[in-house]
Amino acid sequence: MFQVASLVVLHILILSQLRFEVWPEMLLMPYLMKNGFQLYLDMVAPWTPGLMWILQGWCWLTGLSVWNLKFLTWLIIVITDTLIYLVASRRWGKMSGIVALTSFVLLQPLFDGNGLWFDLAVVPLLLLAFHFNNPLFLAPAFLIKQSVVWLFPLFWKQWKRLALGIIGAIGLSVVYFWLRGNLGEYWFWAYDFTFRLFPRMPGHLDLGNWRNWALALAPFLLIGVMRVIRGIKRERAMGGEPLVWAGLAILFALPRFGLFHFQPAIAFLALEIGSLYKYYKNYKDYKIYSLISLMVIYLGFSWFRIIKVQWQRPDRFLESEVYRAAAKMALETDKNQPVLLVNGPELAYVLSGRLPPKPWLTQFPWFLELPGFQERLVDKFKSQNLKQIYRFPYQDEGEFMPGSYQSKKLLEYINSIK
Repeated sequence: MFQVASLVVLHILILSQLRFEVWPEMLLMPYLMKNGFQLYLDMVAPWTPGLMWILQGWCWLTGLSVWNLKFLTWLIIVITDTLIYLVASRRWGKMSGIVALTSFVLLQPLFDGNGLWFDLAVVPLLLLAFHFNNPLFLAPAFLIKQSVVWLFPLFWKQWKRLALGIIGAIGLSVVYFWLRGNLGEYWFWAYDFTFRLFPRMPGHLDLGNWRNWALALAPFLLIGVMRVIRGIKRERAMGGEPLVWAGLAILFALPRFGLFHFQPAIAFLALEIGSLYKYYKNYKDYKIYSLISLMVIYLGFSWFRIIKVQWQRPDRFLESEVYRAAAKMALETDKNQPVLLVNGPELAYVLSGRLPPKPWLTQFPWFLELPGFQERLVDKFKSQNLKQIYRFPYQDEGEFMPGSYQSKKLLEYINSIK
């Protein structure tokens, strides 16, 4: 256990020295909910509500701050570390558990793992589903992120139990939002928009480039080749093969590429590496040594890049200009009136203690280009007598790129305000 504890502590110490990803939604959504904003009705959230509920409860217990968000993030990672060791050691032996955990500690930070996002939050539940071969764990995972649907085929032999869990989870959430009076908004943003409309909206598709994918897929390909060389040995169920789980979990990175979307896949890749240790510990072959050498080179290159870019750097999305914008807002605005940031840093709301007009949304084209949505948004802003507006410069990276996109109807309304 000393080895396990040492690896977990080392993992957190490494993360504490890397740049933390303060995704704005992870602080802003619980801040808005604390100030009376209703989820889906007063804020646009194209995700199922599980993580927002967790954040709301966590902030109620500990308070709303960046440090408390970091603590929650690292707590989830510690739970994931522990589960990876337990799953691997019970399936393939203690040393396989150590190897799996070591692999995760080395790989997880390379995939933007130092920050809370939906993909990171679902990993413990996915590990439990894998270990117990039980699809019921996918039900609460689905209430955290809809991308869990990619893993449903793993339990096709247990489809009745899977359907029961998913229907039960959605049913309970439907009752909750029906009682709160915003069932229609919940259903639209969490399901109708996400599964039907989002794939057709401008700007939503961002597959990255071949370099992104080459760096992301390299460890999966190397481990996959090692598995093939040894011979893929099917376990008692399809769901028992960690490499299959890792392969399907890679699909979490669609339709918008981001390394942080690989967090579930990395957890199962670590389990796969742990399982391979059992087969390769006494196996001598130049091909395996070559693949291990390539993996060491990959890790060395990736860690050199990460240390150069992220080591002891300020938290992302909380750069000095964000604090300056928040200080300016706090000084110049009436806290009892809504403030609209146009293409601005959303965390300035939290830092300044100000609130946006309802509904709040990130000003992305895949929301604002919904037919009739801009007109409805302007009408709601007019009803709140919006006067306090802060504009920030647009970038020039493409018509429908975040940071560059300009909402025509919204800007016309803003320009009409004196």
